[in-house]
Amino acid sequence: MNDLRARIAAIVERDRARVGAGARGAGGPDRNPLNAAGSPSSPAGDPSAGRSAPRGPYPWSPTVRAASVPFAIHERRIPLGELGLEIVARGAVDPLLAAHLGLKGEPPRRWEDILFLDTETTGLSGGTGTYVFLIGVAHFADGELILRQHLLHDVAAEREFIRHLQGEIEPFRACASYNGKTFDLPLLRTRFVMTLRADITVDDSHLDLLHPARRLWRDRFGSTTLRQLEESVLDDGRTADIPGSLIPDAYFFYLRKGDPAIIAPVLEHNARDVISLVRITDRVARAVLLARGGRAPDHAPAAFALARVFERNGEVDAAFACYESAYYDGDNELRVRLALSFARHLERRDESQRAVRLIETLLELGLGSGRWREQAESRVRRLNKLLWRRGLATAS
Repeated sequence: MNDLRARIAAIVERDRARVGAGARGAGGPDRNPLNAAGSPSSPAGDPSAGRSAPRGPYPWSPTVRAASVPFAIHERRIPLGELGLEIVARGAVDPLLAAHLGLKGEPPRRWEDILFLDTETTGLSGGTGTYVFLIGVAHFADGELILRQHLLHDVAAEREFIRHLQGEIEPFRACASYNGKTFDLPLLRTRFVMTLRADITVDDSHLDLLHPARRLWRDRFGSTTLRQLEESVLDDGRTADIPGSLIPDAYFFYLRKGDPAIIAPVLEHNARDVISLVRITDRVARAVLLARGGRAPDHAPAAFALARVFERNGEVDAAFACYESAYYDGDNELRVRLALSFARHLERRDESQRAVRLIETLLELGLGSGRWREQAESRVRRLNKLLWRRGLATAS
C-alpha cells in the first residue's frame, strides 16, 4: 500500500510540474487533439460550462474540491480537422461497414447518432459493489466532437449522478466502446437498476471496437489495448499515463484529500481513451473500405479475418480479394485454414481447376490435420467429377 501511495504521489507531482510549465508558456506543439484549448470543469448546472480555458496538459482539470459539489462536468469541443478522420463523421453510416465495426443491433443512420463512451470505476471486476465514478462520452455535432466527462465527487450522491447521466445518454440509441459489451455497459446497467430502477437503451445498437481491432492487429502487434494501438496504429503513443490498476486507488485518495491534481491524470487517461476510440473506429473503417476496393491488408491474418466478415455480409467480391491476398501472403498454416473457403469462392467464379490445384498442392506437401485432409480430398474428388462432366458436355 505504501508503494502504491508513493506511485500516486509521484504521478501527482509530475503533473503539477507539467501544469506549472504550461502556465509559464513552456512546451511545443502536440499532435494530440486533447492538448488544444478546451473547456474548464464546472459543477453540475454551472452556466459557465463550455467557456474556453488556457492551453495545457489538462485543460479541463477539476478546479472544484470534492466536497464542494456532488459531481462535475468537464466539456471539450474538438474540431474534426484535428482528429484526422477520413470515414467517421463523414456522411451517412454504411450498414455493411457498421457490421465490420462490431455492430450488435440495428445500424445507426448517422454518425451523430452514436455516443462514444468509456468508464472509470472503483474496481476492475464489476459487480454490485463497483461504482462508476467517471464516464467520458463523446458525440459529433456541428463539425466538432463534443467530449463530456462526468466526475462523481461523492459516492453518497450516486443517485443524483446517475439521474444526470440518464439525461445525458437518453437521446442516443447507439453507442461505441472498447470492450464495453462485456464491461462498461453491464456495469452501467447495474448502477441504473440499483439507483433508479431503470434500464438504459444507449446500447440498442452497439459498436464494440475491441473485436474488429483484434481481427486487424492482434497477430501483428500482439496486444490490442488502446494504448498499444495508439503507438502502433495511430503513431501517437502516450508519454505519461496513470496505469489502469491505480485508477481506483487514485480516486479514493482524491476523495480523501480533495486535491484536483490527484484526479487530473485519471481525467486525462479517460479522455485519451475516448478520443482514441473515435480514431481507431476511423482506422478500422478505412481498412474495410480499402479492402472493399481491392486493396486487402498486406498482413495476411488481417486479410483472412476481413474475408470472413465480408463473406458473412454477402460481399463476395471483397471476400474473394481478401482470401486471395491472405493465401498468397500467408504461411502454410494459414493457407490450410483458409484453403477450402478460398476454393469455394474459386468454384463460384468458374475457376474449379485452379481450386483443385490449390488443394492438391497442400495435400502433396503433407499439410493439415487428418480431418482437414479428409475434407480436402473429398472436395478434390467432387471438383474433378464436376470438371469431367463439364468436359463431356463440351465434347458433345
